[in-house]
Amino acid sequence: MPNKGLPLYLAVDIGAGLGAKIGLFRETDIPLAETLLSVEEYGPGFDSFADALIRRIGEFLDQRRIDRGEVRGMGIACPGILNGDGSFRLVQNLPNWSGRNLKAALERYYGFPVGIENDANAGGLAEWSVLRLELLYWVFGGGWGGVWISREGQVRFPAVDWDGRDDSLHYTNEPGYAIPLDKLLLRPLFNEVGASFERFIKIVTEELAPPGGVLTGPSGNPDTLRAEVILSGPGRLRLFRTLVGDDDFYERFLDDGESTGLSDPMVAGRLISKLSGMRVEAAVNTDRLYGKVLGMATRIMLKAAHRDGMPENLPICLGGKPSYALPYFGPSAQRAMGRLGILNYLRPSVIDERGSNANLVGAAVLAVKVSKASE
Repeated sequence: MPNKGLPLYLAVDIGAGLGAKIGLFRETDIPLAETLLSVEEYGPGFDSFADALIRRIGEFLDQRRIDRGEVRGMGIACPGILNGDGSFRLVQNLPNWSGRNLKAALERYYGFPVGIENDANAGGLAEWSVLRLELLYWVFGGGWGGVWISREGQVRFPAVDWDGRDDSLHYTNEPGYAIPLDKLLLRPLFNEVGASFERFIKIVTEELAPPGGVLTGPSGNPDTLRAEVILSGPGRLRLFRTLVGDDDFYERFLDDGESTGLSDPMVAGRLISKLSGMRVEAAVNTDRLYGKVLGMATRIMLKAAHRDGMPENLPICLGGKPSYALPYFGPSAQRAMGRLGILNYLRPSVIDERGSNANLVGAAVLAVKVSKASE
């Protein structure tokens, strides 16, 4: 094992009901070893997950002949929003975890410090650990997650102890959920690429079934939409469905069976990128529109963040698999941002470029931080 003698750290990345990745680190850039705890091994319960995680970590260390006493700390990246004591407040797809405290349970069991962060925050810490710059980190998945990391590696305005009010969320930390997009301003952007805004609203309303059938934005405002309705993996698919309408011309550019994947947001992003790369008009216009809307949302975010002291022109790092579509929507977004006077540069995640898992690396960064803080 390289660099023997340096401290060891454990990192855990909890997926939203999809299992957990476990990594062992000496440094925080590349894991020495990784393993996976599948959801089939523990189910939806918190106690069964905690027990299975402890058991798997024990097996993981034993297989490598590592004594538990060699580990200085652990970091955890998780979906959702946390309380100040590290307990879960609101966890996507895992509502029965609310109020439970994995951090405290693991600290009691292991006797070393444990840190826990929202997974977007962890991804931002991973970027910072390499770039050592103040930065914004965004990830587009089921929603749009983000974080503003200071030059010193601190999460600015985290959504900890959230009181449930939309206006309590900072745009940089929960951008997809908190940023309102004005419906009147969206309409001309749709018109520019020949898309029907009414069709889009119909698609989203049927899919999300909002109370009263009215699609509203933050704080229930009927004149706005939450940004992640468009700026997310499912959002990109909604735009594509809006643009193709009843026309199935695009199917001739897909292999047998691929067209059925366009009903699944987990698969559709790759297929839309394929079509966009082949210059299929509906896909190209999907990404043009996505970029234009991202430019609009970025302006809203930065205008508020600059009032809170954010320096001009921070780099914006994009992580996560749906963000691999950056080559397709990025140019449109960058042009839209430029027209709005925004000079921040969109770039792929440095961690993703290295082939590592940003959430896991961020959890390792957190493990180092809590270990040093306890010394």
